[in-house]
Amino acid sequence: MTEVDKALLIELLDYPRKRIIQSMELKFCPHAGFFNTSDEQCLNCHQGMECVWMNHNDELVAVEEKSVAELKQQLLIAVDFIDSSLTPHHLSRRNCSCENCVWLRKTQKVLAIE
Repeated sequence: MTEVDKALLIELLDYPRKRIIQSMELKFCPHAGFFNTSDEQCLNCHQGMECVWMNHNDELVAVEEKSVAELKQQLLIAVDFIDSSLTPHHLSRRNCSCENCVWLRKTQKVLAIE
């Protein structure tokens, strides 16, 4: 995979970052969304996956230093998150032009997901 492809993978992380942050309820989070593996509250929090993902992929992380394989893995997690957040209205994703479905189609094509 070329550097251009890696740059595209990094670019594709922007949309799920925005969506995951929007979905998180950080008002009562003692760590402001930074997952702490030694805190019982984090270990039992319903937003654990989102916090862990953001801690590995937010703008403060040097994602350009990640391997292509790591970036693909993080995008697969993001695909699952975005896909699981869709309502039944999106059952025919091929015809839907909302941001979620457009990002999903583009990312799935880049990752060669059927």
